[in-house]
Amino acid sequence: MNNVSNQAKKFLAESVSSFGLESSEMMVVWSLRHFTDCISSNENPRDLFSLCTEQHNLPDITFIFEEITFAIKVGATEKGVIGGEFCNHLHYGEYKTLAALYFLQNDNYASARELFSSWLKPEESRIVYKLMISLSIILEKADLLIPPRKEFQSVWRPH
Repeated sequence: MNNVSNQAKKFLAESVSSFGLESSEMMVVWSLRHFTDCISSNENPRDLFSLCTEQHNLPDITFIFEEITFAIKVGATEKGVIGGEFCNHLHYGEYKTLAALYFLQNDNYASARELFSSWLKPEESRIVYKLMISLSIILEKADLLIPPRKEFQSVWRPH
């Protein structure tokens, strides 16, 4: 096992389970989970999400998260890539989404695109990639930057 894979496992074991994530990362993970849960329960995700946008001084980006989570639900090649709202560990899709946002915020478009094509069907991969470009810009303007992590360079797959 290579050193980067070991770093990724250590990060997930120490930071993610204890929610030692930056606020930008927590906002993204919670949003993905919230919208995914609302798709399953047929609830309206907008009310609770409006508190999130207000807290982080964001414009209404509800439609972006709705479209991203729907495309992930339809296009994921495996089940369970997004966790439930009260799940205590990071899931594969969440991890890859954070890594992609980091790459996009740092103008590494090829790496971000590759991350989506490895676990989404081609059409949904294209959709999510384009939506994530917009999301990355909005988050960057709100100073919600995804921190650099060596783990994002890993080929290791979390749960």
